[in-house]
Amino acid sequence: MSKYDVIVIGAGLGGLSCAARLSALGYRTAVFESHTLAGGFATEFTRKGYTFDVSLHGVGGLEEGSFGQMLKGCNADQRIVPLRKKHPYSIRWEGQIIDIPSDMQDYVQLLKDMFPAEQTAIDKLFAGIRRFGAGFSAFSSSSPGRWRKAAGLLKAGTFFRWTQMTTWEAVSQFGLSDRFTEFFTALWPYYGLPPKRLSALYFFTPWIGYHLEGTYYIQGGAQALSNALVAAIQSAGGEVHLRSQVSEIMLEGGKAVGVRLKKGDAYEANWIVSGISPHHTYGRLLEHHAAARRELEAVSRLETGTSLTQLYLGLSCEPHELGITEEDLILNDVPDSETDYEFMMSGQYTKGNWMLTNYNAMDPTLNEPGKGVIAVTFLDRLENWPATRPEYKAKKETVTRQILERLEQLYPGFGSKVVVAELGTPRTMQRYTANPGGAVYGYAQTVRQSGIKRLKHKSVVDRLSLVGAWTQPGGGFQGSMSSGIMEADRIAAKLGQAERNNTFTHETYQTPRT
Repeated sequence: MSKYDVIVIGAGLGGLSCAARLSALGYRTAVFESHTLAGGFATEFTRKGYTFDVSLHGVGGLEEGSFGQMLKGCNADQRIVPLRKKHPYSIRWEGQIIDIPSDMQDYVQLLKDMFPAEQTAIDKLFAGIRRFGAGFSAFSSSSPGRWRKAAGLLKAGTFFRWTQMTTWEAVSQFGLSDRFTEFFTALWPYYGLPPKRLSALYFFTPWIGYHLEGTYYIQGGAQALSNALVAAIQSAGGEVHLRSQVSEIMLEGGKAVGVRLKKGDAYEANWIVSGISPHHTYGRLLEHHAAARRELEAVSRLETGTSLTQLYLGLSCEPHELGITEEDLILNDVPDSETDYEFMMSGQYTKGNWMLTNYNAMDPTLNEPGKGVIAVTFLDRLENWPATRPEYKAKKETVTRQILERLEQLYPGFGSKVVVAELGTPRTMQRYTANPGGAVYGYAQTVRQSGIKRLKHKSVVDRLSLVGAWTQPGGGFQGSMSSGIMEADRIAAKLGQAERNNTFTHETYQTPRT
């Protein structure tokens, strides 16, 4: 039976980053993934010669910023090519397309030009954002042993106050109008909740990355990021096993000691990390463990986040030929986020706001010249989609037609250029990730489920950790990777040199640069 220092279940970004970080620290790791690709939501697929990025729209701080530093800690930073976006995003607002500047000062000026009566309040908002950013940096740069001290020093500060607020409360506290707040928070669909429900922590942390560290895409898309992490693991002597579904976490004396695959193979390790949902971990892989059964009840009571419906479109022309020049465009047809959210959650695809991503504009190399690829995204929930195949297939056809009709209204001639139309629904998301409800952000990113209130990495089973979007600090590319890296460092401190597999040392396996 093979023996590792650490076994990771699931090759999503949380699991891959945890394994890559541990590999960089000199631990022998093995990742087991049921799917044919590594990456979870950070993957790609092809149809009729078109390559589609499943999920990546943009990340902040990819080069020398916070995201870049995470990749460096995993020995993956030299394995990707960052592509800086012209704008973090664009908004169609009151019939006009507005490009949001990356530079914070340029953004302030844009807002003052749009809302001249609110200039003083805008200055107060941005001063508050700077204080929030400074507090976040002080908190996140503190070692775990110093967090309590850092918290004490900053307890009265903006950062800790804002972590107890919704995004709407954080913005409107400066006396800004509802119209301003709706415009300023228009990016909320990418975090799964409208601003009156979304934790300010989850809105402003990536916001600061976008406007202080730059917004980026990755050449080759999300799959290139996942592949970089896999390469980092393998080059350090670790292993990534695809088509290898874990069916059981093996226990000995109440401690996690290994995993058993569905096909029967068993593997031992000093530590087990689960990068899949806590529901699946406790409910399927530990079904005979009493404490795990109790914990399953607890994690099931928490609010699950939203899913997505996304239409992937392959065109016989480049998007700019149809007038689509923006990289990420939020089509804001409903200026009330709560109403818009209700439209989405009730499956009204002909109404409400939607997001359009132009992959040609972000990465011209993703597909051959002349082939256009865009994605149209709506927040959604599993309950809007029938479970029976005939009804499900019929609804997919109806919704695809409705979305194409909306695109045709905006961009005449669009329909005649469509070569591929592939609709992913919440049931698609659930099938490929086993996430309850097809959730793409893990738990809903509310104030009650954010920051230190979110599910902890330490599980109820000794030597079993949880990582990924369901756990601290939260969902998204950066949140999921942060969870894996944070827990990798904690595991390394717990295991220490003495418990490393004696056939593997950091000095023996140095990750080569590519």
